[in-house]
Amino acid sequence: MGRCESERLRSCCGKVLHHIRKELLLVLIILGVLVGFIIGLSVNKSVNDIKDPEKKATTIMLIGFPGELFMNMLKLLILPLIVASLITALATLDSKATGRIGRRTVLYYMGTMLIAVLLGIVLVLSIRPGERSKPEGTDEELSRPYRGLDSLLDLLRSCFPVNLVEAAFIQKRTKYKTVDPVVNEYNETIRNGTHNYTVLKEEELAPGSSMVPAGLEIASRNMNVLGLVVFSIVFGIVLGRVGERGLPMRAFIESLNEIVMEMVSLVMWLSPIGICSLIAAKLAGMDDIGQAFKTLGYLMGTAIAGLLCHGFIILPLVYLIFTRKNPIIYIKNMSDAIFTAYGTDSSAATLPTTMRCVEQNNHVDKRISRFVLPLGATVNMDGTALYEGVCALWIAQLHGISLGAGQVITIILTSMAAAVGAAAIPSAGLVTMLIVLQSANLPTSDVALLWAVDWFMDRFRTVVNVLGDAIGAGIVGHLSRDEMKNADQADIEEGGQGDEKHELLVPSEGRYVKKDPDQNYSPRMTSFKRSSEE
Repeated sequence: MGRCESERLRSCCGKVLHHIRKELLLVLIILGVLVGFIIGLSVNKSVNDIKDPEKKATTIMLIGFPGELFMNMLKLLILPLIVASLITALATLDSKATGRIGRRTVLYYMGTMLIAVLLGIVLVLSIRPGERSKPEGTDEELSRPYRGLDSLLDLLRSCFPVNLVEAAFIQKRTKYKTVDPVVNEYNETIRNGTHNYTVLKEEELAPGSSMVPAGLEIASRNMNVLGLVVFSIVFGIVLGRVGERGLPMRAFIESLNEIVMEMVSLVMWLSPIGICSLIAAKLAGMDDIGQAFKTLGYLMGTAIAGLLCHGFIILPLVYLIFTRKNPIIYIKNMSDAIFTAYGTDSSAATLPTTMRCVEQNNHVDKRISRFVLPLGATVNMDGTALYEGVCALWIAQLHGISLGAGQVITIILTSMAAAVGAAAIPSAGLVTMLIVLQSANLPTSDVALLWAVDWFMDRFRTVVNVLGDAIGAGIVGHLSRDEMKNADQADIEEGGQGDEKHELLVPSEGRYVKKDPDQNYSPRMTSFKRSSEE
């Protein structure tokens, strides 16, 4: 009897160890998040007790230094990953299939973003967090003149950069200049009995001092992801159309894509340390964690409830309706990407992990994932749109401002537009918040209150953004099965493998052919050699 129990226990322990080894990276990432919170909360008081500002800043910098290096490595891979993955995906599809897949992707992104904003507004109008908390704000005006029209035009300008190299590290936006009022001076004679008075008067012919657009300025030293995405989409479609003449370029880009994905796999093993460092540094540097969470508690509770509801109830329901598959399994397979998104606070930095989870764990066709995911990391910001709508109505309630139906509709539309224009980098949504507030004529000074907790809220927004991208890839992949089968059939007829792995194109006898997955290829040889393991 004891022998059977011992064998059963040994078998159970073996299964547990097997699962831990299989999901080792996920376990380490979760530990990194927990350890980061523990370290940050533990050293917060000690760091804030440091009187010397330079020493305090140096301490925080050293705590976050491993995280800074980790983020730099991820950002380094974003440019080649986006360009190579998009071109590789689109070059293998015909133009009709690309058009249908593109329409499905855009409809999904716009539809879920609209649902997210509406959900946030319903929650704010129901819970009314702005009436429950009256924090002591700052009178500092954070706004810069930025019209809604200019925001839209800058978004379109970003799609078509002047210089492709410049787009890799610079974003531009409209700059403004101050225009003084136009005044007409004239003399006016006033008669008062026996005396005449001559008075110099001024008549304002144009409105008072105002800001008008005056060209473009550098908004940030960040990548113009939208411009690179548009270029890569067009490049990939044209590369697919040129046929055999484009095979050398396809071979190069597919090789680049495979190399970058391998580099991503290596970098991700550093993620537990990097994520731990990022969270610890952020918590260690906060002046008063308790007061910040207490002051904005109702707002945070409302926003988090909306984000969790959208990310883990509405999006899974949408996935279930369109695919008739279990969304719980799909989301479970995205665990690495979810925790990486929470730790890095950036959907762009999480993109490599998202691709790996979608392709390897959920088995979405690479041609779909490498088109949908880079596009989603740029324009699909469900969490950001929801949060901006929630904060706009919260500020209105805070000041006792009653909003009409027109203003609410304006907030909905501008929240979506601003979210699309927000860069896939930390806290970008807080910057675009000013556009939403100005469009509805709401005070912008209270945006300063949100800085205290934005580092925390932005992590939840990023998780929802990444989850929305991943579920979108699953839905579009399911709906595009016929297009993928037709593409595979056409590939077989042309002498290809006809599978959805689409491995590297390699030179053979003066032309490029698809590599057999069961064969190794040596670039110095013009023929294949069987693996020695066989």
